[in-house]
Amino acid sequence: MKKRVFIGSFVKIPGFNREYPRIKKEFGGILAGRWIPERNFHITYRFLGDISLDEISNIRAVLKDKLKGSISVDIKFKGLGAFPNLANPRVFFIQVEDTSGNLQEISRFINQKLALLGYPDEKRLFKPHITLKRIKHVERDQFLRKIKSYENKLFGIQKEIKIDIVESILKPEGAVYKPVE
Repeated sequence: MKKRVFIGSFVKIPGFNREYPRIKKEFGGILAGRWIPERNFHITYRFLGDISLDEISNIRAVLKDKLKGSISVDIKFKGLGAFPNLANPRVFFIQVEDTSGNLQEISRFINQKLALLGYPDEKRLFKPHITLKRIKHVERDQFLRKIKSYENKLFGIQKEIKIDIVESILKPEGAVYKPVE
């Protein structure tokens, strides 16, 4: 049996439940796609795809020190952005400022440990973010005007995180994420 998994940290942004409906209203008419529910907000360190339960056990073994308890961080959820860029957005997200550098350190640690298990190096640069929407179509000019007003908007801070191996269960109504036990 295989599971679709990634290594990540769930996040809760205090007070964002009041801000998110406003963002959905402002951007809903100019960004076509599905909004991510707040319960699924997370930082992804590494997406692994469909892997066996044995592989999950091996990953758990090499990451055991980081999977225990909480890790101190100093992160700010500040501003909105898009991948690959604002002119051609495909993923709409909250930017994550890693002022402590701990998220980068965690990402490097995970990749080093996965390399010991034969996983190839991650080619993409680690850019922590919280996905809000995967975009199918965009009204670009309106989007570019609207996103500027959120450039320096501070949505919240977080001082500690927990790292999990997370299963991604794909359903017609959207993915469901849950820590692998």
